[in-house]
Amino acid sequence: MSESGTITNPDRSGSLRNQLRENPRWLELGLSLIAVSLAAYMFYATIFGPYRTTLVHRAIFLGPILLIYFLSSCRSGNGVKRWGDIVLAVVGVLTTAFVVFNYEHISNLIGASLLSPTDLLVGGLLIVITLEAARRQSVIFCLIAVIAIIYTIYGPYFPGMFRHPGIDLKRFIFLNAYGPEGIFGVGLAVATNYLFMFILLGVTLQASGTSKFVIDVADAAVGHLAGGPGKVSLVASAGLGTMVGSSIGNVVTTGAITIPLMKQAGFKPHVAAAIEVLNSEGAQLIPPVMGAGAFIMAELTGIPYATIAIAAIIPSVLYYLSAYLIIHLEAKKNGLHGRKNSAVPIWISIKRGWHLTLPIIALFYMLISVRLTVSYAGMISVVVAIAVAQMRPHTRMSWKTIFGVFDNGVRSAVKITGLIAALGLIQQGLTITGLGGRFSEIMMAISGGSPLGTAAIVVAVTVILGMGMPTPIAYVIAAIFVGPSLVDAGFPILAANMFIFFFAIKSGSTPPVAVVAVVAAGIAEADWWRTGWLAFWYSIPGWAVAFAFLITPALLLQERSGLITVLNLLSATLGVVGITAGVAGYAIGVLRAHERLLLSIGAILLIFSSILSSLVGITVMSLGLALHVRRTRRCMAKLEEPTTSAGETHKGHDARIRKQSENV
Repeated sequence: MSESGTITNPDRSGSLRNQLRENPRWLELGLSLIAVSLAAYMFYATIFGPYRTTLVHRAIFLGPILLIYFLSSCRSGNGVKRWGDIVLAVVGVLTTAFVVFNYEHISNLIGASLLSPTDLLVGGLLIVITLEAARRQSVIFCLIAVIAIIYTIYGPYFPGMFRHPGIDLKRFIFLNAYGPEGIFGVGLAVATNYLFMFILLGVTLQASGTSKFVIDVADAAVGHLAGGPGKVSLVASAGLGTMVGSSIGNVVTTGAITIPLMKQAGFKPHVAAAIEVLNSEGAQLIPPVMGAGAFIMAELTGIPYATIAIAAIIPSVLYYLSAYLIIHLEAKKNGLHGRKNSAVPIWISIKRGWHLTLPIIALFYMLISVRLTVSYAGMISVVVAIAVAQMRPHTRMSWKTIFGVFDNGVRSAVKITGLIAALGLIQQGLTITGLGGRFSEIMMAISGGSPLGTAAIVVAVTVILGMGMPTPIAYVIAAIFVGPSLVDAGFPILAANMFIFFFAIKSGSTPPVAVVAVVAAGIAEADWWRTGWLAFWYSIPGWAVAFAFLITPALLLQERSGLITVLNLLSATLGVVGITAGVAGYAIGVLRAHERLLLSIGAILLIFSSILSSLVGITVMSLGLALHVRRTRRCMAKLEEPTTSAGETHKGHDARIRKQSENV
């Protein structure tokens, strides 16, 4: 799960592994041993509980993470930077070790006035180290954290409703370095309770060959259909996404195979890349894991995990319905076909890899039926994944591979922990200053009290805050900033958080940053800017679905009446079909502008599911479809009057008809 361990800056797309090649072999081995030891400790803490206190537990987790991160960044050939990284690594370990070995002293502190000069120095250094780790992963996020610090301390100097009493530096260090919030607060709680085990599970499943199994099954199931490679990408991304948990990780895993296949099938490079982005992002909506989103949402809202996972079913189905139709209509519009025969029959693929699905089945069972804690269920699923891989010779892992799984799992967690720790500084700033509550008032004032206006502002804020960040971080920071405003506007807390989570996912592909599109475009050898905007265009039906479930609780399975749920689902499904056709510009033939407009307007009215809007939507959509069908039939009748010329192939004849139909 590596947006959960993702590359947050395309300019630094070289992974930690690439940097490690420049390190001495003894250092690499040492870091691997530290990583595996940390994984072993996390297993111990999951089974027996945190060592000493929660604060100590999180400090034990953060210290090795900072050490691995900064030493992995050591660069040969530049003495100053290399020694700087070493100093940062040592300071990171010493400051967290201070917290671990002085936990009794820290727990007895009842205020900032009792802090010794050593306490202040260590706390200040820990905050600086955390900010530096965050800066290396996302400059934008680091700036937000620095602004939060400045605002927390210098509150009296801010104007109007932003003014607050402020706090002195001593109290700031006490609350953020030694308190239950701040650095050791919500961010590290999410990392230790949820993200770590599921990052490790994702790495384990990939090492066992589950990704190949999913792609083989997808190819056998849909590879022969129109636009087959695009549909293989869809099925594979949906299947892998629940364990990869990262849009970028999903693009890299499936896109490396499916994007070249799409290009070979006739998709233009930027179209193939945009389709992969669309498919990969939606995977984080699929229960049970949802890219760890469901667990984080449960932590922030107090809503049971099972409720969140069940609520995600209809939105994820509608999202992938729109993605499937986009691929299908693009293929039909351009005359693209699937492969005639699957490389491997589906029954052979299933026979060879069915056992690899057992960890996911076990995970779902343990979370929903047995109701184990998230970290415990994740840990058992890791063990099950390793065990079932040993059942068959072609998936069996050696001890070296298993060692590498734990090493890589920790290193994937390393990539986002700086951001997660710095998240606590932001959250603490909002709490201390009271801005969290006032932010809701500010947004309501800007929107004029309009619920939909507030929702539109939330979309903008979420996408901007989330640009270039891993989805879990983007979701948490947006939920802290703008979540209360959606609830105050009258939306249910579950719908509000699902809405924010959806747009936190989409922030990864929205220009101008569009880091997910950058990665996909790199694989496709396409223009990333063009890819980003096309992925955004393809996502419009999904955006409509997000607004629909925000307004209509039945689409989150929160309506007691089954009949109302079915009617709303039917209306939303028709709406998704209509708006997707409008976006693709194709139905049974190429759509003209007025036909696209009528279909899209009617579809949007259907998606919002009130009786009046549904009736009007059906009427408008039917009018657009009727005009399109009549024109297309008349056009095809004219074009098919001449017979195919002697030297013209059927494929060429079909292309000529398609080209001429666009001009009629």
